Amino acid sequence: MKNLENKILLFLLSLILIGTSNSCTREGAIVVIPKLLNEYVAEMGPFVNAELPIVRNSIVGYDKGNYSVSLNAVTVTALTTVKAAYLTVLKADSALIASPTVTIPQLVAGNQTLGAPGKVFWTGINMCDKRSLNDAITNANTLNNSVPAGTTPGTVPLAAKTTYTTDIKTATTTRDATTTTIDRQVTEAIDKLKTATATFNAAIIK
Repeated sequence: MKNLENKILLFLLSLILIGTSNSCTREGAIVVIPKLLNEYVAEMGPFVNAELPIVRNSIVGYDKGNYSVSLNAVTVTALTTVKAAYLTVLKADSALIASPTVTIPQLVAGNQTLGAPGKVFWTGINMCDKRSLNDAITNANTLNNSVPAGTTPGTVPLAAKTTYTTDIKTATTTRDATTTTIDRQVTEAIDKLKTATATFNAAIIK
């Protein structure tokens, strides 16, 4: 049955190629090389098998590969929903690939179902380790909250506190941005916050 389907597909493709070669064009005819069923399985199988454990083991956090904490106000719920949607199609495609009666059209259709839920899932995944930046932000917030604005010893001028608060917000924005995808961005944000922290500490009235 599979051989018959493959022959039919090859025949239809040959008709398309014949039509293309007879058409008027400034460029050479486009040659379409049809794939066999086992080639589709060989391409799709490893991808699905690689994605399944990643999705199953994903957790909310700031580490690389974790689901972004800042993506949604109810992130745990969001991750549960996103994981369920992607896992559903991955499991369905895994079963499809393993089926002895699977056809090429079924594999093509199954592959197309991965796109939308897969994109949503990976959009929320951290592409770099943001834990050190998160720790720096936590420490900076603790310091900022412990030193009030004022003019007496142990306080800090209002302008210095306002500036430090802004610096912390900038670091937080970098941590939470989906465009923060490389370690260098994290390192630069930490260095800037360290400098801001040193300036803030120096401004505390002795």
